Amino acid sequence: MEVLMIMIITVSVSLLQTLIQKKLMDVDLVKALKAEMKKTNQAMKTVSKEMKNTKDGEAPNTKKLNELMSKSVEIQKKMMGQTMKPMMVSSLVVLVAFYLIPKFFSGAVLNLPFAIPFVGNTLGWFGIFIFTSIISGLIFRKVFDVGM
Repeated sequence: MEVLMIMIITVSVSLLQTLIQKKLMDVDLVKALKAEMKKTNQAMKTVSKEMKNTKDGEAPNTKKLNELMSKSVEIQKKMMGQTMKPMMVSSLVVLVAFYLIPKFFSGAVLNLPFAIPFVGNTLGWFGIFIFTSIISGLIFRKVFDVGM
């Protein structure tokens, strides 16, 4: 029963995190920034390859590479600005869960039918939380189209 309660709390926390992320973050902007970042990175690779292939007498195209690098930094700043606020708010939710779960369910143990390397075949409250949050987080991000 304790294991089920931990899983319910974890799924609730994961759902709340996803909703916070959807509300506080402009998902379309982040997707557009990610696409722009991908184009910039490919352009930087192309310029970098051109610079490697130049002869000693030719001037390498460092100005263009520097411009692309500054553009990349600007895009990263914008992306970080969009993702930081929801992360800070949702981390408060996780901290509350990390405070309450061991207080009430510290003896919870889930026996697995298989062994996980470096973990074994039993999970305590923390393992249950991590395992459940990964799975439910992936599902909720896909359902609410928050996946970046």
